[in-house]
Amino acid sequence: MTLFELERNADFEQLTTYLERSSNPDIRRRAAEILGSLAPKADETIEPNNDPVDALITAAQEDDEQKVKAASIDALDQYGQDALEQFIGEISGQDLDSVAQWKKAELLAKGLDADQPELRMAAATGLGRIGEDNVLEALVERLDDPNARVRMRVSRALARIEDPRAIPALARKLHEDQYDVRVEIAYALADIGTQNALRELVDIADDDDETLRRIAVDALGRLGSVEAVEILAEALSDDAEVVRRTAMFSLVQLLSEAPADASHTVREKIVDELEEANEREAVQPLIEILDRSSETAQRRNAAWLLGRIADEEYVREAQDALIETLADDDEMTSKFAAMSLALLDGEDLEKRLLELVESDRDDGMCVKALFVLGKIGGDRSRERLSKFVEQTENDRLRKRGFSALSKLGGFEMAGSDLS
Repeated sequence: MTLFELERNADFEQLTTYLERSSNPDIRRRAAEILGSLAPKADETIEPNNDPVDALITAAQEDDEQKVKAASIDALDQYGQDALEQFIGEISGQDLDSVAQWKKAELLAKGLDADQPELRMAAATGLGRIGEDNVLEALVERLDDPNARVRMRVSRALARIEDPRAIPALARKLHEDQYDVRVEIAYALADIGTQNALRELVDIADDDDETLRRIAVDALGRLGSVEAVEILAEALSDDAEVVRRTAMFSLVQLLSEAPADASHTVREKIVDELEEANEREAVQPLIEILDRSSETAQRRNAAWLLGRIADEEYVREAQDALIETLADDDEMTSKFAAMSLALLDGEDLEKRLLELVESDRDDGMCVKALFVLGKIGGDRSRERLSKFVEQTENDRLRKRGFSALSKLGGFEMAGSDLS
């Protein structure tokens, strides 16, 4: 049976056997990784006879391959603080049971000076889980550990603690260390997430490495400045698709994250930059957000932006996405979709919206379609909406139909456009 099948079947016993007995270090490493991925969530339990913690502790101490030891320690982290402390207790001879968190952190911090790199790794990981800031200085000092695997775990711990005092040391190592450590440091700065931390990532937004660029571009969506808009707009033409897609998500996020005193400037800058971007780079990702994203703020902002930047080649696709969004469960998202559609006249939009209204597909959707028709309609809309309001038995739609007709020079009817 393959490791994939063992993972799918959650076969702890066989995976543990591979970890303990396989002669192939890559298989042992992968077995450890899978065992970590199968760790129970907070509301789950694991059968005692399926508990792989002891096997992972043994591998973390005794395996001949450093990569297997590292994978085992990371897997123990997935099983929680108790599993890590059991490992640290066994390897250091210290009893960590019934010790206050702050004191436990001090004891773990001593493990950062241990001769064994595996213990330093586990100590750093445990300190990140505890989250006490009384050992921050000791962790920061370990960013200069001679072992890259230790520096990686220290960076992850600092990311979990999220203390801005670590920013200067992380920023220095971001440009000095080897690649895999730089990646962890970039994640740490992104997780700390203060404006100072995010600004340190600006310099790697054009790094040669795709992963570093993606991390930076993803984090800069929270920077909330015109500078971030310009960097993200440039990233829309990145060679890597994942970076381009992330840049668009971040630009959409910026619409929500920008501080109140700069929101108008940032919003206008985003529209200006996207209007200048290649339509494939700008419009298509926004359509994808409307099609796939479950984040309300992202969908609202994508709907708002589409009406301001889509034209020519992608207008039909933008209309399709916005028409579907008229039925969005979030009222504000559907309103933004309607407002954007009103800016995208042409390509038989009037005809399509009239057919939608007459199909009686969805009340909320039809209300928004009637709003748009009141903005873009002509003689055809006046004629067909006159018949519609006379024939429909839906009072809400009749009222909105009258409202649209009033804007087209037909019947007069007061009322809110979009409610």
